[in-house]
Amino acid sequence: MSDLGAFSPAWKIARAVAAGTVTAEDVARSALGRVADVNPAVNAVTDVTAERALAQARSIDADRTAGRPLPPLAGVPYAVKNLFDITGLPTRAGSKINRDLPPASRDGVLIERLSAAGAVLIGGLNMGEYAYDFTGENAHDGACRNPHDPSRMAGGSSSGSGSAMAAGLAALTLGSDTNGSIRVPASFCGTFGLKPTYGRLTRAGSFPFCDSLDHLGPFARSVRDLALAYDAMQGPADGDAACAGRPVEPVLGSLDAGAGQGLAYWRAGDRRPLAGGPVPAGRRLAGAGGDRGLHRPCALGPALVVRRSRPGTPSGTVGPRGRRWRGCGWHRAGAPHRAAREAGDRRAAAR
Repeated sequence: MSDLGAFSPAWKIARAVAAGTVTAEDVARSALGRVADVNPAVNAVTDVTAERALAQARSIDADRTAGRPLPPLAGVPYAVKNLFDITGLPTRAGSKINRDLPPASRDGVLIERLSAAGAVLIGGLNMGEYAYDFTGENAHDGACRNPHDPSRMAGGSSSGSGSAMAAGLAALTLGSDTNGSIRVPASFCGTFGLKPTYGRLTRAGSFPFCDSLDHLGPFARSVRDLALAYDAMQGPADGDAACAGRPVEPVLGSLDAGAGQGLAYWRAGDRRPLAGGPVPAGRRLAGAGGDRGLHRPCALGPALVVRRSRPGTPSGTVGPRGRRWRGCGWHRAGAPHRAAREAGDRRAAAR
């Protein structure tokens, strides 16, 4: 039996599928069913690729039954902002006129790479028209709403990406960021989002907004999930002159290694660290890569704040740039005094 739910992180889904405690087809059907039930309230999904999703899920299950090794994201349901090319669908980019374009003949490169890593595409997501939006409003597909409170906006322009993640419609989503379009909806919807370094993830097979500023990146339920998706999508590619010609440089291993360097997690408003404080050197947090501490499902719980220090750092220790460790994090030494002095200087200048 599997303990997976609508808000399970991607790494946990992939692990359960690989172990055979749940089939990829069951995971896909569950995600598609949740889209049918929940999407009318949030309007995050604009296109559903059910036949494609079920066909890919069955292929993954067949590989597992045959004893073939599964890729790292096997069975993980994901959806993409509808400015990504999806085979058989017009790339609408949130617009009305783009719907008359011929259907895409191939997937965008990042979709190809996630699919090759075993992730199962379940659909395209709502967005601000041509990505020129901060609110999640769309005059053609309707406004995308915030699952925490449907009377509020999801943020844009990757509104569907943030909303679908927070509503438990998918375990990973892809969006784009030119001037905040991953960071804003991730913040508004309480999810994790990554705007990668310019040129690290190719934009080939996506509708552009501003070529010199456009970035593509993932949304997820944990930092570990972001790392899994980022690693799967890295690498050089044709079709994007700005894409760096760097080989894949995995980050997941660095994340796991960091768990042994002293990570402590605080719940906002709670002075005590979760799970007993910093992790002893050489030991990993429950939920590899710190996922347990970082996971925040759509339960509207308090935010989690991450602080990093050496294990057992004593209060008062002087750290980077003259900061001191005060139990719950690094603080600027004497910052209140400097602020008061600067305020006095300003008053004196005004006189």
